[in-house]
Amino acid sequence: MINVEYDNSKVSEADIKKLSEAVRDIVSRVTGIEDVFTYTNSAEIKVKIAPIEVFVRMTKKKIKDEDSLIKQIKEEISKWKKMSAFRHPINLTLIPMDWKVEIGI
Repeated sequence: MINVEYDNSKVSEADIKKLSEAVRDIVSRVTGIEDVFTYTNSAEIKVKIAPIEVFVRMTKKKIKDEDSLIKQIKEEISKWKKMSAFRHPINLTLIPMDWKVEIGI
C-alpha cells in the first residue's frame, strides 16, 4: 500500500496524479507485486510539511533487503522525475509492516 501526502498549495492535482500512478507502477515492478494501490491526499491542516511525502507500506515477509528495496524504488523514482521533468522534491519512506489483513468481509 502506498500513501502519498502532498501540499496542494505547491503541487498541482495533475502533477500529483502523474506521480501517484508512476510510484504505483514503480513499486509494483520493483517488488513484483501486481496488486499495489495508492491513496493520495492533501491534508486540510498543514504545519511545516514537505511538498510531497511517499510512504510505502509493505509486509515484512516480502522484503528480503530493506536497504536494497528503498534504493531501487528511489532510483526508479529519480529516473521518472528526470524523464517527466517533475520538479518537486519527494520524501520517500519504506515502512515494513507486521500486519494481518482480512479482505472482502
